[in-house]
Amino acid sequence: MMEGEIEYEQWVTFKTDKKNDSDYNEWRFRHELEWGVTDRLQLAFYFADWKIKQTSDQEKITFRDVALEAVYQVQIPSIDQVGIAMYGEIKYGPEFLELEGKWILEWEFEQVSVLYNVTVEAEWEGDDLGETKGKLENSFSLTYQPEPSMTWGVQAVWEKEFPEWNSIGNDIVSIGPSFSWQNSNWWFSISPLFQITDVDSEPDLQVRLLFGIDF
Repeated sequence: MMEGEIEYEQWVTFKTDKKNDSDYNEWRFRHELEWGVTDRLQLAFYFADWKIKQTSDQEKITFRDVALEAVYQVQIPSIDQVGIAMYGEIKYGPEFLELEGKWILEWEFEQVSVLYNVTVEAEWEGDDLGETKGKLENSFSLTYQPEPSMTWGVQAVWEKEFPEWNSIGNDIVSIGPSFSWQNSNWWFSISPLFQITDVDSEPDLQVRLLFGIDF
């Protein structure tokens, strides 16, 4: 994003197919406004994050949080050098607080791009924010751009949680394709992820749709 540019992004994520709950379905919505402060610094405000969750016990609509995000481009990606960016986000909602930090590495090879992210999250929930957990996520994507308006790709995500920071949760690995299309002032992307590990409490399918409008 260039200096002075403003963009609205709509996030829609659908999760389904949990082995331990055949009725599970979840829709999650995030509404984001981004601003290019400089050519290297980008700020964003998520003014609503909410979800519709259906389980075998109930169906519930929940407001989750609002959030602030900052991304700083340390080094611009090119054929000659790796792109490096730092990402930070803070989320706050009813009985919920989360801090997230991320390193983003990007390699460009003409029509092919390789992206690697490593993310660390710390989360507090419940009364007096007494319930804590951490999360480590590694994500990798390989994309091919046959023409300026169209990009195809494949992605993989490896997640691990640390309940109360004193135990280690299951490894959750998901892979899937991605597709994006853009023109001069709007774009969209869609990326389904399929769990290839066998964690019954996690959805076997997640589909994320992103839609952006530039101002």
